[in-house]
Amino acid sequence: MFGKILNSRVKFDFRLAVAVALLPAMAFSAPAVGKVRSALGTVDRIKIKQSEWSALRVGASVYQSDRVRTGVESEVIFGLPDGSSITIAENAEVEMTNLLEPNNEGGFETRLDIKKGHLNFAVPKLLKDKSKFIFKTGTATASIRGTEGYIGGEGVFFAGLKTGKLEISPNGSEQSVAIVAGETTFGTDSLVVLKLASSGEARFAKKIEKLLADKSKNVADLIPEIQKADSTYQEELKEEARKAAQSLPENGFSVSTNSPVDVCDQGLMVEGFYRTKDESATLILKVGNSYQSANLIRVADGVSHSFAQKVVLTDANGLWNVNKATLTFMSAGSVTSKTIDINVNKACSEVNTKAPVVTISAYDSLRCSATASVSEMQNDAGDVSVEMEGSPISGLSITKNAQHRVKLIPGNHEYFVRVKDQAGNVSTISKFMGCYPKKRFSVDVIGGNRQLLNPPPPPPGMDNRITQTLQFRIKMSENNPTYLYKVVVKQNGKTILQETQSQIQGLDYQIPVELNRESVNKFDIEVIHKSGYRVKAKKVYEVR
Repeated sequence: MFGKILNSRVKFDFRLAVAVALLPAMAFSAPAVGKVRSALGTVDRIKIKQSEWSALRVGASVYQSDRVRTGVESEVIFGLPDGSSITIAENAEVEMTNLLEPNNEGGFETRLDIKKGHLNFAVPKLLKDKSKFIFKTGTATASIRGTEGYIGGEGVFFAGLKTGKLEISPNGSEQSVAIVAGETTFGTDSLVVLKLASSGEARFAKKIEKLLADKSKNVADLIPEIQKADSTYQEELKEEARKAAQSLPENGFSVSTNSPVDVCDQGLMVEGFYRTKDESATLILKVGNSYQSANLIRVADGVSHSFAQKVVLTDANGLWNVNKATLTFMSAGSVTSKTIDINVNKACSEVNTKAPVVTISAYDSLRCSATASVSEMQNDAGDVSVEMEGSPISGLSITKNAQHRVKLIPGNHEYFVRVKDQAGNVSTISKFMGCYPKKRFSVDVIGGNRQLLNPPPPPPGMDNRITQTLQFRIKMSENNPTYLYKVVVKQNGKTILQETQSQIQGLDYQIPVELNRESVNKFDIEVIHKSGYRVKAKKVYEVR
């Protein structure tokens, strides 16, 4: 099998940029840092503006513009605050150009310049396209989404994926190459894509790198060699497991689960072998402070036996914050323990199961503001977005329970507040809210505030009253009756009209009224805005 050969004309000297969207919500202070989780062998670091290398220890912070190098049979693992982990393999040199720096698109950017060798990476599922994770070598441009694998190459680009998807866009070419979980790609003038059982495995990446270092072989020669290396590596894994079982002491255990282990949809699976003749021996797995397994020892016959224990790590059981699992073997008064480092991917829906909760906790129509409160976001990250009748008006990235102040638009509108966490769990709430800032307005009484009427006398026996139309106009900048709270009209102290809120349909009023002859008829008009601002006007009819 020759796999897929894509003539993308990838030249030897083009640059590799691997763009990876990271969790945007962390409000990191500059310069952002990573933490060294593990350092084996010779690992050195030189800081910006320094001229000498110094040893890099476990627990040390890695800062922007630091340059890190590893020696023979050495490696260093460091993590970023979003849960991503980067492993710099042996004989490599990497510059931490940027670490979670804010970019112009409203996200964050991490840029690692691979000067030599290759990296292994585990990046959580992405939430926001505005953030980027950029690897640079001398070979191609690739975009990653929630991915675990390796990437690098000196002269020959190579990458393999254990999970996720990788899209590679060679410089100077419009054609892109995509690989998914279980695939490996490599090449110089063209890229080859192969399905390999060992794709994404860190140890297998070292074998690939050694094969590609042979400049005397072309791509066609390398394909069968890499496929053979894949089969050989799988057999080596099986043999290692068999030897581990056979080499156990008469009273002891071994762990075959690699550390650190990245946990997503399959939960945490811890596997290994034990051997004992002690009927009272115990092998217990502990994860965090709340999980403890039953005794994993089933048979005490002096023969090697396998064990496997799966643990569900979710926000519901509180175990998604753990970073270590411990196996403890107790027999004949002796105690032996082994620890496995855990990287829990909180962007996985099987880990992050609880949707956030959003409420409108405060609302002020006069100040034209509301407060959206988000809960159930502790130890999580996500985005808050606000829309008004389909139009976006604001947004916020959060990493904990938070409140978001919403500026309301004048008038009465329906607002939608949406919260989405890093695993895609969504909560939405809608509410009609009004914004009525205090503004001056006036009431214009038609015919003036005082009017003299001199009607003819009524016919004999008729009522001594006449009919007139009271007219007034409410003049306001919004020219919209929905901004009004109440309109009241009184005649000689007695209410003859009262309208509130939705009853107010217009701003021009024509009210038929009856006036008493030979007397003064007084009308009081009061208009109240929803802001609380009120205007009063009068009309007096004097009938002779």
